Amino acid sequence: MAHVFSLAGKHALVTGATTPLARALAVALAEAGANVSVTTTRDQRAEEVLANSILNECWAAAGVSGHAKTLDLADPNAVEGAISALERDVAPIDILVNATHEANVKPALEATLEDWRTEVDRNATTVFVACQAAGRRMVARGHGRIINLVSVVHDRAVPNCALFSASQAAVLGLTRTLGIEWGRGDAAVLPRVTVNALGLGFYDGVAGPQGDEQLHAILERYIPLRRLGQPADVQGAVVYLASDATNYVQGELLMVDGAIASHA
Repeated sequence: MAHVFSLAGKHALVTGATTPLARALAVALAEAGANVSVTTTRDQRAEEVLANSILNECWAAAGVSGHAKTLDLADPNAVEGAISALERDVAPIDILVNATHEANVKPALEATLEDWRTEVDRNATTVFVACQAAGRRMVARGHGRIINLVSVVHDRAVPNCALFSASQAAVLGLTRTLGIEWGRGDAAVLPRVTVNALGLGFYDGVAGPQGDEQLHAILERYIPLRRLGQPADVQGAVVYLASDATNYVQGELLMVDGAIASHA
């Protein structure tokens, strides 16, 4: 069964690849055999440096190929152009991992409409735009894997996370609906396009309320496994969701959260 989890010959695109979490996801895909390309979230020099650093680690870890694209991930024209170029210069995209995951932790009464728009744009609009651009091609080819990151706060109330929670609920709703829309087709043809979510709890090195030192300590006691997650904890899950083992997994949320979502 080991070959079922091999991604050899596949081309994976990790969007918003500028964080330790995105680095772990990209390296895991590379180590499973996929050629890995990455994008930034914003068209900024600092993000370009980080994205190229992640790409270089994929090359060093697994000797795979791929390109880095610097763009505004919420701009449909920029994303369409980048994906066209990647499919021309590398290979058709078989796997899309939307790794943008940023949290504006702020009391709701202090948040502005601009804060709201920014949070939804960077966490939800970016996912929609990338899913649409890559999904259009995947649906036409009849196969593909899309994996969206979703925080546990999509349905668990955490103070000062109203904006982030709303953006995460939007991503989960999008994921489940696309799974229904894009999974249909000839029952004899596998794999089809699958769209699933990789659910995150509270991770070290990831933006969120856990950045507060006092809350960090509380979470360590509250999480059933008694620690926050580390980026490496998601590596097995992303390879699974990207692999041929998930031909019958569609519109699902796979939680990797130390069992916090199960906590009373």
